[in-house]
Amino acid sequence: MEYVTLGRTGLKVSVAGLGCGGFFRLGLGTGKSEAEAVTLVRQALDLGINLLDTAAVYGTEPVIRRSIKTVPRENIVIATKAWVPHRDGRSAAERTVTSLENSLRQLDTDYIDIFQLHGVSPRGYDEAIEMIAPVLLREREKGKLKYLGITEAGS
Repeated sequence: MEYVTLGRTGLKVSVAGLGCGGFFRLGLGTGKSEAEAVTLVRQALDLGINLLDTAAVYGTEPVIRRSIKTVPRENIVIATKAWVPHRDGRSAAERTVTSLENSLRQLDTDYIDIFQLHGVSPRGYDEAIEMIAPVLLREREKGKLKYLGITEAGS
């Protein structure tokens, strides 16, 4: 497996990552069992994939937890996300921190490598930067996340 540095983060990630959502959701979305989903993640790790991309809404964080429990945490890069509706102001910031805490619990980890605000519309970008990001940066100071990202949605 080849590895690259992810942007300016310094994180070394495999050129192939494992997306844990979408319709497939590690097979859970097509009728596979949680044990089969765990096997899929472990096979990916055995191939050298170290970037696992999930989100609370995918429902796969507990599968990731079971899959990585015997792997040294520093050998895995976990990216997860919180969806934040536009125009929710301070309550959106509070809900985002709650989502972060829940992800930490579901994944049974002390930190998230990349925590993303997911599907932020162009209209919601200022709110994400001005109201939500500062709260998450305080959580970063506590060691709960390493990097903060924003994924955008069209109009």
